[in-house]
Amino acid sequence: MTNLFRIFLLPAILGLAFLAATATAFGAPVSAASGEQRQLDQLYADYWRDWSALQERFGDSLEDSWDRDMAAMLVRYQSALLKFDSAPLSEQDRISYEMLRYELAQKLSYYGTDVYATARMLPINQFTGRHMSFALDQSGAGTYNFKTVADYEHALQLADDYARWTDDAIARMREGVAKGVVLPRIVVERVLPQLQQYFDLAPEKTVFWQPIVKFPASIPATERQRLGKAYAAKIADVIEPAYRKLYTYMHDDYLPHASAKPGLGELPGGAALYAYDIRVHTTTAMTPAQIHALGLAEVRKITDEMGGVLKTVGFHGTLAEFLAHVRTDKALHFQDPKDVVPAYQAALARILPTLPRLFSTMPKAKLEIRPIPEASAKVYRGNGDYQAPAADGSRPGILWINSYAPGITDKFIVMPTTLHETYPGHHLQTSLAQEIPGLPAFRRLGFFNAYGEGWALYCETLGQELGLYDDPWQYYGYLQDMILRANRLVIDTGIHAMGWTTEQGIDWMMAHSSMTHEQAAVEVERYVAYPAQALSYKVGQLDIEALRAKATKALGPRFDIRRFHDQILLSGSLPLAILDQKVNRWLARSAR
Repeated sequence: MTNLFRIFLLPAILGLAFLAATATAFGAPVSAASGEQRQLDQLYADYWRDWSALQERFGDSLEDSWDRDMAAMLVRYQSALLKFDSAPLSEQDRISYEMLRYELAQKLSYYGTDVYATARMLPINQFTGRHMSFALDQSGAGTYNFKTVADYEHALQLADDYARWTDDAIARMREGVAKGVVLPRIVVERVLPQLQQYFDLAPEKTVFWQPIVKFPASIPATERQRLGKAYAAKIADVIEPAYRKLYTYMHDDYLPHASAKPGLGELPGGAALYAYDIRVHTTTAMTPAQIHALGLAEVRKITDEMGGVLKTVGFHGTLAEFLAHVRTDKALHFQDPKDVVPAYQAALARILPTLPRLFSTMPKAKLEIRPIPEASAKVYRGNGDYQAPAADGSRPGILWINSYAPGITDKFIVMPTTLHETYPGHHLQTSLAQEIPGLPAFRRLGFFNAYGEGWALYCETLGQELGLYDDPWQYYGYLQDMILRANRLVIDTGIHAMGWTTEQGIDWMMAHSSMTHEQAAVEVERYVAYPAQALSYKVGQLDIEALRAKATKALGPRFDIRRFHDQILLSGSLPLAILDQKVNRWLARSAR
């Protein structure tokens, strides 16, 4: 990929804040010296090894054997873990124990159950899917590194794995047609052009040829020639036919059976799958009705706050008139996609010097902001994604920006979005987790949406304390982001549990934000395609804010925001209940 916009972080201006975290900052050592603790440490390591081996062996395979092998492995580790007593463990060791117990129970409520049987008949959508991640990695723009001849050889094998996955996906969709478990029509219509872009091209004209164009200097000419021939054959004989085959099946056979109704609740087994999705993404036992009611309350609260912005920006009229004005005022929107990434770079440059006010521990991992490749960006509907750095330091964290997405055109969301995705949001949190000394791999590398997205949304609120919303339009953008996440609670549950149509969701979004119809449609289509993930943001943010309020009240003048943030961050990603227990224990110790 050319013209990368790279930002190498950790400049000297942040001083000691960007030094490697000390053992003291991260708390007590993870592993005690006792024989029982050593056995637990080995259990954690073995679990991660076996989990990773299954992932490597089967990947996104939809075969029955993957389900059976996964369930058997989880049962084995659950039985082994429950033989230990967590009471005498140190703080971090206790969290590891509770985390693994939670993770095993959660996964066992999925693999080997009717919920999994339903989910595997819905194997693809326009926002997440093997068809997208494979293309990104194989082009050299994703997480896969092309450094050695062995890397290139392995990528050729992965192409065969992808072709096998497309066959599996087709088989599961056929099963879904027979059982009435089918994707919504709107999802299928969005996936089709994503597949079509990868065939009817000469191998040298595809994104899969990019690793051949960019051979590392260390690979000799003879190997380059051999690999070039191998890649040309693999693209023509395996990759292109796999994309074409999946497209043809979905267009000709599957689309006529696709559901006109967008909600999971309309499908056989769909309500149970949605309930599972809520548990996974929020890490709570909240019901759709409870989440819907929470969303309505948050929308009312944030709408009241928006009313104050009208005076600040000098607008005379109603809130509805103001929202209509924001949609159409060209000065508030990027007109040239080339201006988008530099704007995010500039926002990050403003954020970095302010961080020591609220944070005492910073990661070593670097970050880059990159535009999504233009060919993919024009068919990918999302604004972009943050990608965590490689745990071994071989690749930085990456914020992918889709400069062509309808939702990225608003200038006023640049600052809150940068806070969310980079510092102090996703990049800071995930990088710190990876760098915590002695933490088991399943904790360093795991990610719970309610915690991770809740933290990132909480970080948007910190823009006020850091003085970054001095432009009233950026403060409006912050409120726009807040009400977006509140709207998600209403619309996601409306669609999947209450029979809402896509049009009802779009109408709600436009009535309660300045989103255009196109922007609102992309958002609502995301909820249709990826049930319950959008619920995690507000649920997690509100939990972290409640913990902060509790700590402020309990500690009074001794409350230190930097110590509080260390408590939230320096144990890795946690289910909300385990996070709450951790902070409560900290407050009890601090009160002595």
